[in-house]
Amino acid sequence: MDKSTVGGLAGGFGLVGLAIILGGVGFGPYIDIPSVVIVIGGTIAVTAGQFEGSDLKRFTPALKVAINEVNVEPLSELVEKITFYATEIKKHGVMHIEQKVLEETNPFFKEAFQLLVDGTKAETLTPLLETKLEYMTKRHGTMIGLFGNVGGTAGAMGMIGTLVGLVAMLANLSDPAAVGPAMAVALLTTMYGAMVGTLFAGIIESKLSEKHKKEADACEVIILGASMIAAEESIGNIKMQLNSLLVEVDE
Repeated sequence: MDKSTVGGLAGGFGLVGLAIILGGVGFGPYIDIPSVVIVIGGTIAVTAGQFEGSDLKRFTPALKVAINEVNVEPLSELVEKITFYATEIKKHGVMHIEQKVLEETNPFFKEAFQLLVDGTKAETLTPLLETKLEYMTKRHGTMIGLFGNVGGTAGAMGMIGTLVGLVAMLANLSDPAAVGPAMAVALLTTMYGAMVGTLFAGIIESKLSEKHKKEADACEVIILGASMIAAEESIGNIKMQLNSLLVEVDE
């Protein structure tokens, strides 16, 4: 489990709950069903209308990615591993690494070095891996955009709910009993929209973006390393080029 994601979600909602408790009126006044319907129901409806069904099905898996730890090798270790493979190939030939490649758990690394085992040339290998990275970026971008859309839509639905509540309040100024519930809708929909947009969707969007960057950086190191091995570059040159990329990524 990703402690920073869970901690951010729990901390954000927890602090709001603490503020409500310290306010001295309890949670009752902050619960309003019409506001929930407008914000939650409206956000779901709008998001469903803006995205394809196949993308919406990936909502829960993407949420799990944000909440759980994603095992991405540190780039320094990845460089060392690629250098090791390059050395083994230089010494014993490409078939010497075949079994070890099959045991790799990183799918992108495994596919890249399986192409090397299959004798794929650098001019073919590089475009293949870059295309794979491009499609991965598009997939991840769609999910990042989906949560960004949820955040923006929730805020907009909160404003719509506020207008609905204000209209209801102004239309019933002659009836004091109706003013309170209408005002509650007006205020609580804004609150709900801000909470969903910032404390939930905003955190998930940012975390998915961060995890994608780490994975994409690792893929770029793998592409460079595998391409240079395929081009039969020297071990020293491979290590130097990979370390230079590592510095650029860290910056």
